[in-house]
Amino acid sequence: MYHGIVEGYYGKPFTAKQRKVLLDELSRVEDSAYFYAPKDDPMHRLKWKEPYSQREWQSMQSFMGGKTRFFFSISPWKFQSSQWDSARRKLLRAEDSGAGGLSILFDDVPDESAGKLAERQLDFAIRALEGTDLPVVLCPSVYCGEFLKRFPHADEYLRVWREMIPAEWSSFWTGPMVVSEKMSDLLLAEELLGSKPMVWDNILATDYCLRRIYLAGLNNRVPEGYSWFINPSEIFPAALHSVMELKAALGYGRHWPELLGDKREAWEIMQEFHYLPWKTGETGGEILARLSGAINGDDPEDALKWLNRAVPEMSSFVESIPLLEGGWELLPVARDLYRSLSVIRRALETDDPAASLHYFMHTRLPYENSVAALAAGKH
Repeated sequence: MYHGIVEGYYGKPFTAKQRKVLLDELSRVEDSAYFYAPKDDPMHRLKWKEPYSQREWQSMQSFMGGKTRFFFSISPWKFQSSQWDSARRKLLRAEDSGAGGLSILFDDVPDESAGKLAERQLDFAIRALEGTDLPVVLCPSVYCGEFLKRFPHADEYLRVWREMIPAEWSSFWTGPMVVSEKMSDLLLAEELLGSKPMVWDNILATDYCLRRIYLAGLNNRVPEGYSWFINPSEIFPAALHSVMELKAALGYGRHWPELLGDKREAWEIMQEFHYLPWKTGETGGEILARLSGAINGDDPEDALKWLNRAVPEMSSFVESIPLLEGGWELLPVARDLYRSLSVIRRALETDDPAASLHYFMHTRLPYENSVAALAAGKH
């Protein structure tokens, strides 16, 4: 049973330096593993048939053979059945180079998820991986509960999948949804896939949302008895934060990574308001209620007292972010929160906070993208 990270998001892959940091952090976890699967590495997905250059492969090899088991994967975009030998060459090169596991990912493909697709995928994978002694993990095209309703032939697809997949191989599953609020129905997944799934958890992923990160603790997230992998944000500081939370959830303590800098209070503010897709942290919810009340006529004293501490803290954090590894990607998210809190404080210092806030945010210089506003139903 493994725990770790699957670098499986859409967006800029981590740099070699960043990936080594994550691997090193995970090395303190027993039976840790790391899946290399960034969707936007062309050689992983769109150009999967082509070999990595010698220089690229030397970098890839540097991740292999350490304390954290490194799974090398490909996502054979629009593959033809006869192309299994291209996949085999690439995967066996990784095995010969010291990879700790191999993976083929069939997620997010444009084909209809019917039985013939599963048959074609499994035949391709079995040919490509024949004879390997390494652990093998596949990702099916039907990889969560919601796809059972979305795709008309999902049941047939999964029937063929569980009949054909070798007994010693594993399958990924993301839970009842692509991004699952609760990691439930894993026994059903075991039934559907034919074996105990490996959990690919998108709870802290950010490749589907607008300028947000998620920094929630994971103490109630670990599925007992299952391998569990967090797919982190493509923003490196947020990904490093998620590894810290993953280790804490697994009982290894909550040790602050040096590369996150020394602005702990600002990170705590960020965590409260960038907690989960559906909600703030508990303290963040209380603060929002206090700010909302002040905007709508309550005594603003307590709200301003909090803002007068938080705004300077966030200002200092924003100034320091370019010094962090991968900080430029984090900067817009942190700046959004800093500016929002600053504008609320400014509005609360006027005689009519609600009217002032509307003026600052919508009339004077609109903050929100018009398309985003329309998509959110604000029209």
